[in-house]
Amino acid sequence: MKLSYRSGLLLLSLVSVMSCKKTLDINNDPNNFTDVPAYLLLPSAQVQFSYTLGGNISRVTGAFTQHYAGHRNQPLEYTQYDVNPSSTDGIWSSCYSVVLRDLKAVRDKSRSTGDSMYVGVSQILTAHVFSVLTDMYGDIPFSDALQDATNITPRYDLQQNIYPALITMLDAGIANVKSNKGIMPGEDDLIYGGKSNWAQLWEKYANSLKLRLLNHLAKKQPTAALDFLNTNPPLISSNAENPEVIFGETSANANPIYGFDELSGRKDMAVAATFVDKLKALADPRIVALLYPVKNNGSGRQGQYFGNETGGDNDDSGENLFSRIGEAYGSSTSPVVMMSYAEVQFIIAEVRFRAGAIPAATTAYNNAIAADFAFLGHAADAPAYLLKPEVAFNGTLQRIMEQKWITMFQAPYESWSDWRRTGFPVLTAGAINRTNDVIPRRLPYPQLEINLNRKSLEAGPGVPVPFEALKQRVWWDMP
Repeated sequence: MKLSYRSGLLLLSLVSVMSCKKTLDINNDPNNFTDVPAYLLLPSAQVQFSYTLGGNISRVTGAFTQHYAGHRNQPLEYTQYDVNPSSTDGIWSSCYSVVLRDLKAVRDKSRSTGDSMYVGVSQILTAHVFSVLTDMYGDIPFSDALQDATNITPRYDLQQNIYPALITMLDAGIANVKSNKGIMPGEDDLIYGGKSNWAQLWEKYANSLKLRLLNHLAKKQPTAALDFLNTNPPLISSNAENPEVIFGETSANANPIYGFDELSGRKDMAVAATFVDKLKALADPRIVALLYPVKNNGSGRQGQYFGNETGGDNDDSGENLFSRIGEAYGSSTSPVVMMSYAEVQFIIAEVRFRAGAIPAATTAYNNAIAADFAFLGHAADAPAYLLKPEVAFNGTLQRIMEQKWITMFQAPYESWSDWRRTGFPVLTAGAINRTNDVIPRRLPYPQLEINLNRKSLEAGPGVPVPFEALKQRVWWDMP
């Protein structure tokens, strides 16, 4: 569904207006939106989650996966692993203080009115948000979170306890969206609203996310993803079923990457040479959709594709040296894709490969690449590409993960999980970094938590030591 990010901002403004009265009642908190209906809170949460996922989260993790290699300022700091607690404040506060809080309000209000389908959507999205947070940070506030004034210092849950709770939450969400109880979300559902098979689409999204999470546990619970896949769950089965939010043409509506780099005038978000060189080596037709060529001719590179070395600080404010994120994901109207059909097929390929079912793995691998080509408008180029010896499936995990890494250019946070799980693609830390050549494996807890919830941190995972925290592994990230 087409979304105006401005519409999201207007919704937030409307929420504020509706929550205020002409006279102040000191017994009511004017910031606690008690009278706001679920149909206003849901799109607000979806806007904010997609904007954070495609913005701050992707910019930090994309530097680790060497999709991006910023050449100055904050993006350069990320590629040099100069990531400290204050670097992650925005991610944490956006997810906890806005998205998860709004989704909880959707659940609370919808339960009180018997609108189970709204409850289900909230549960699925809540599981998604928490899954991204725990995959980046490890142990996080979960069971005690979102209690507002009743508990402002929530304890940290172990990741190994969060994962099964997320699976349970997704199952409950599926049951609720399929219940046909109460009001079905309409145009206020910016992901699937208005579609005739609305409940089935949310079920597929939830099951696909469940498969992703179970696959993360390949070293902890080797058969979990396979066992689930063998139940033949409904999964995202075409690009048309991708859950996504599409942004608009004006500055108030812009895609987060476009807004950060282009509209701000920063011009800091160069693409990594690791990624560019891989596309060029494969003569990958997707390069014209994924990347913009060098814009200006100050270095003789105009119209060509070049990336910045990881950690390199060659200033390119004049856009003479490096490519930028292309029209598919870096234009004003580009979507933020929550999960894609291509990703689901890559997961299936990996699961079948690990089970020794090479023909099934090959089919899924080919489907994944063909789906990504089609999504990017290059469907006709996929067959020839798949015939290349350096692309055709060769029965190795490395081949699956390298091609998935290309596809996940639009979701580098998930590519980061893949790299930590599998070691592919093989990456080398940049020459200049703050971690003694160790590519980060976890985000440090934010300064906000150190300041406001220190005792819970100390009782749980511990207060992060600058730059050392980046080297620590989350629970499922086994050597």
